[in-house]
Amino acid sequence: MTTFPGKPNATDTNAIGHWRMPPEWHPHRACWLAWPGGTVIPSAEREEVIGELMRMAHAIALFEPIHVAVDPDYLDEARRALPPAATLYPMPVGDHWMRDTGPTFVLDAAHTPHALSWNFNGWGQKTTPISEADATVAQGVAKALCADTPIGSSCAPIVAEGGSLLVDGEGTLIVTETSILNENRNPGLTRREAESVFRHWLGVTNVVWLPGSALDTITDGHVDGIASFVRPGVLLATVADVGDDWVRETRENLKALLLARDARGQHFEIGLLRTPDFDALPPDVANDPDFAPEYVNFYLPNGGVVMASFGDTRSDAHARSIVQQAFPERRIVQMPLRAIARRGGGIHCCTQQQPDAVSR
Repeated sequence: MTTFPGKPNATDTNAIGHWRMPPEWHPHRACWLAWPGGTVIPSAEREEVIGELMRMAHAIALFEPIHVAVDPDYLDEARRALPPAATLYPMPVGDHWMRDTGPTFVLDAAHTPHALSWNFNGWGQKTTPISEADATVAQGVAKALCADTPIGSSCAPIVAEGGSLLVDGEGTLIVTETSILNENRNPGLTRREAESVFRHWLGVTNVVWLPGSALDTITDGHVDGIASFVRPGVLLATVADVGDDWVRETRENLKALLLARDARGQHFEIGLLRTPDFDALPPDVANDPDFAPEYVNFYLPNGGVVMASFGDTRSDAHARSIVQQAFPERRIVQMPLRAIARRGGGIHCCTQQQPDAVSR
């Protein structure tokens, strides 16, 4: 297997037992968020970004406990904004993308959680210089949890982000070529080598590779902007009607999903979530090249769905209706998302579920 400087091989870990990444509907012990420091987000954007983070936290707190990694210089700001019951953990924090900078939680054979770091490198060193704080968030979260309840932690032998991974909990993983097999993260890594890592750490038996995105110059086509599992065998997927290249990419990813089979050997049932009509959005939003209006980038707290609206009233309502049909037993909370979407991400990108230590 290809080795990476400073990274352990998959066999050189402290892994014991069989690891499995549970699906996002597995019961959560908490939701983790990151409260940003002052060096990454331009000051002109910060107020709007933290306003959306505040509303996101309050929405998720309706369903489950909130844990927040907070830059120590912004503890007072976070305390004022976050729900009173939120647990704050001071540690170095750069940006608010907890899905990517924080750990992915996996379970061992006894259903004990374990924090797995993917060696965040600024989405392929796109942040210059790479935030030293963001590179340590995963370890910081694991250390914070150890203060309450001992929890194991490890570093994967490849570079990736939590937004790169989509699992059904029954052996299927969906990833994109443009993100995982990218020279800016894993030079020389092959599909076979990546799948070996995923089998070891995520407990999957079948990896579905999507072409991903060349247009997404931030994450290189994270899968959480392309699709989301509803349950094993059932997906919601992004489709675009505007922008020739974007339409082409969403259709290519959809085609790959339609041709793929899951770990049971079955084709996926796929519902479509169309992007909003850009003519119905404010020009400063619609014309932002980093704007990411993907409804599939939602979070599944216990008993709920927290999803975005982007300002196209008709499209927002239609997307909510489709998500409600997909999750009839869950309460839908839809919140406006502009500043965070203009930074290239969504609600799922800002959150990371900590699974409860229970079996499915």
